[in-house]
Amino acid sequence: MRFVNADGRSGLLVADQVFDLAEASGGAISADPTEAVFANWDAALRLSQDGALSGGRPVDNVQLGPPIPRPRAIFGIGLNFRKHAEESGMGVPDVPPVFTKFPTSICGPFDDIVLPAGHAETVDWEAELAFVVGSGGKKISREAAWDSIAGLTVAQDISERTLQMAGARQFSMGKSFDTFCPIGPAIVSLDEITDPSDLRITCKLNGKVVQDESTSDMVFDIPELVAFLSSVLPLRPGDLCLTGTPSGVGMGMNPKVYLRDGDVIDTEIAGIGGMRNRCVPEA
Repeated sequence: MRFVNADGRSGLLVADQVFDLAEASGGAISADPTEAVFANWDAALRLSQDGALSGGRPVDNVQLGPPIPRPRAIFGIGLNFRKHAEESGMGVPDVPPVFTKFPTSICGPFDDIVLPAGHAETVDWEAELAFVVGSGGKKISREAAWDSIAGLTVAQDISERTLQMAGARQFSMGKSFDTFCPIGPAIVSLDEITDPSDLRITCKLNGKVVQDESTSDMVFDIPELVAFLSSVLPLRPGDLCLTGTPSGVGMGMNPKVYLRDGDVIDTEIAGIGGMRNRCVPEA
């Protein structure tokens, strides 16, 4: 299943057609994408597997928003790709470094990234694989981790490096400006993904490849992250976790490269989908 937010309503993306889930289910599935992920995920999955869908619209005729517009929580994982840890000069961590992004930073897969006034000089990109919590729970074992996950999506962990590194480090603040968490275009259910441990993540800046790595370079895989997070706090349906970025961020380049007005970022994960976001100044 490929669950999308089409014109603000819960939808299924099948080939190049989008089907309204509320209409297809006779109202049993919420039209609100966030509520559908929270409460109706299993019902949506069953409906997608039935194949009895009609009344689809071409995907080019709808606006795709963030597939979960209001996640309860957004977790981020730092230094979770070996080569990125090396380029950061911080070494490979022994335990997952966890931070949070505020949910107000969410935006859609084709929305503009707003370079914030007063903080626009050192805004960086981070292409990431993200998982969306399904059933969730607390103290979830590594072996049971995949059963607690609804699906996977593409994300960008946009980061304002000066604020992020200020003082005792302000990761949450530097990564939580409006539009600093593009996600989408779909949440892809696990039955459609052959091997989550070997997915290609690529990021292009103005057409030039800046990140290109497999999730096989991860230090901590998704089951380890689920087990670690849930050992401390309950994971709830609709929680979002960005699992870390490969090498190739602007801060790691020599000279450093940061996002500017008019720059275009293309982010793609094989088998999941792609996003395109243009950078614009804050009005």
